Amino acid sequence: MVRDYLRGVDEAVARTPSRRNRVVDTWRVIALLIVVFGHWLAASIWVDPDGEILVMNTLEWIPYAGWFTWIVQVMPIFFFVGGYANARALEKRSTNRRSWITIRFRRLYAPAVPVIVVWTALVLVLRNFVDADLVYAGTLNATIPLWFLAVYLTLVSIAPLTFAAWHRWGAWTIAAFAVAAVATDVAYRVIDVPGVGWLNLVFVWGAIHQAGYWWADRESDGSLPRPRTALTGSAASLAALITVTATGLYPVAMIVIPGAGPQNVTPPSSAILLLAGAQIGVILASTGPVARWATNVRSWRFVVGVSGVMMTVYVWHLTSLSLTIALGAFTFDGFAFTPEPGTVAWWVTRPLFFAVLVVVTAVLVAAFAVFERDIDTSAHDRPMPVVLAGMVATIVALGATSFVYLVNEDASVNGWITVLAALAAGMVGAYPDRWNRRRRRFAETDGGATAESVGGS
Repeated sequence: MVRDYLRGVDEAVARTPSRRNRVVDTWRVIALLIVVFGHWLAASIWVDPDGEILVMNTLEWIPYAGWFTWIVQVMPIFFFVGGYANARALEKRSTNRRSWITIRFRRLYAPAVPVIVVWTALVLVLRNFVDADLVYAGTLNATIPLWFLAVYLTLVSIAPLTFAAWHRWGAWTIAAFAVAAVATDVAYRVIDVPGVGWLNLVFVWGAIHQAGYWWADRESDGSLPRPRTALTGSAASLAALITVTATGLYPVAMIVIPGAGPQNVTPPSSAILLLAGAQIGVILASTGPVARWATNVRSWRFVVGVSGVMMTVYVWHLTSLSLTIALGAFTFDGFAFTPEPGTVAWWVTRPLFFAVLVVVTAVLVAAFAVFERDIDTSAHDRPMPVVLAGMVATIVALGATSFVYLVNEDASVNGWITVLAALAAGMVGAYPDRWNRRRRRFAETDGGATAESVGGS
């Protein structure tokens, strides 16, 4: 199976058209690797001399952790390059919008479905002999990244509308999203209107996604800013971000630091837009060097190889962390986690810890990559009400998994989420295409004929 995948990667490398913007793919992979290794580095597990298992976030004890989060918060990159990619797809005149949205939902949602199902099963088993708080923490840790899919698929579902708006009003659409984000911040953080801040899941990330349309347009007409101009814009955004955080208008931390108080991501604040501006400037300024690096066959093979299983890696990399922590903490008296976080011994063992996580993740990817690699990409003929219901169910299931949580603190399961996730997968076709092929083959055999005759009798 691995050999077949690598052969497919080589074929994809050989077929890559010269006009492809390899910078987009490269930055997507860079962002993924930062997310994966950043999450793994954040895990500080310590079995103290008394045998107590302490689960901490590395950012809790790193000096100036809030400022450090500006480096590891790379979600704006995903939305920026996602906007570019969606613009390139939607600008094709042959693109059937309904089919495009359905196929995008299949590709992105299918890898997440087994995560929800597997963790539901694990909780039902583990809660019988593992403390409820550990089951809760492990499940929450493994499934929380699905928030990104809930938001991104929301933007995909309205992409034909936002792309049409871009062609009519251009950069004013970015401004509209940004103004809406600032207004939401005022309502939520100043006036203290409850719940309104969550609208920024669409306004903040939508503004960055809209900026991806700008990138595609500027590239098409050859008017991308020069590297020096891009870096100037990046520096201006960074200076503005420093100003609004240093003066206390916004918190410093760009990701959640346990016990550190206010932050900018749940729900997102307009400060994320300034961070995105700094990152976008760097991306545009480095287009030349990154493109030359990606032109190298070995480099491009790496990018293509990772891209082919990107969503599988993303949705399973924290499951590998939870499983590794559980195995290390409950075997050999927790010897693997006896180095105290922050000590020299702890830092020296990080490469080995990462190596184990890479292996565990690779095993999970090998087992579940079929949900990403074998998706039906043919034009569909499902009724529009079914497609719409499936899209809504998909977003609700992912959002509920991330924000309501699949499991409660007493280790009871919110089973309705799992049921809804499975129903959504069926409605949009987010499952391996081989399941369709098996049904078709069955229908062509005597078994299928027998089933049909029974149903008609």
